[in-house]
Amino acid sequence: MGPTGKRTVRIVFGATVLWIVALQYIPFAVWRAEPYPALVLPGFPAHCAGCLLETGVPQAKEPAVVVRFADGVPQRVPLDSLLPAGPSVRLMVFTAAFSDGRVATDPGAVAWLRSRTARLFPDHRPTGLDIIWRTATYRAADASAVEYQPLRTIHIDLGNPT
Repeated sequence: MGPTGKRTVRIVFGATVLWIVALQYIPFAVWRAEPYPALVLPGFPAHCAGCLLETGVPQAKEPAVVVRFADGVPQRVPLDSLLPAGPSVRLMVFTAAFSDGRVATDPGAVAWLRSRTARLFPDHRPTGLDIIWRTATYRAADASAVEYQPLRTIHIDLGNPT
């Protein structure tokens, strides 16, 4: 094969690769589906309202736990003191177990929360517990600059065990 033939093969090969690259975007544009396997790596878009990549401000959903006593005085309880010792993913476990209102009607969960609060406050009678889910917005590196916006509150009646 002469130099002209090699050049023709290179041009045909290059044109074919360019066509493949161009044509793989058609399914993406039409069906919003990425062709796989393809010459394009899969994308990881952040299409969620309030995501860090969209706003530039870190936000997270965090719980605040408040224990109510028979004398009517509420007291905020750190989440770490309510949960048993364990790995550093306790917030994920708490979120999975207590993020919706079903916990208020689950007798096992209510009994567990009653025993945990009774252990934390042996001289008081806890009658209820509120889990206040809120959005925390971190505008600066220090903890005093965190802004909280309440989302919902789950009221749990611990009752007055005899």
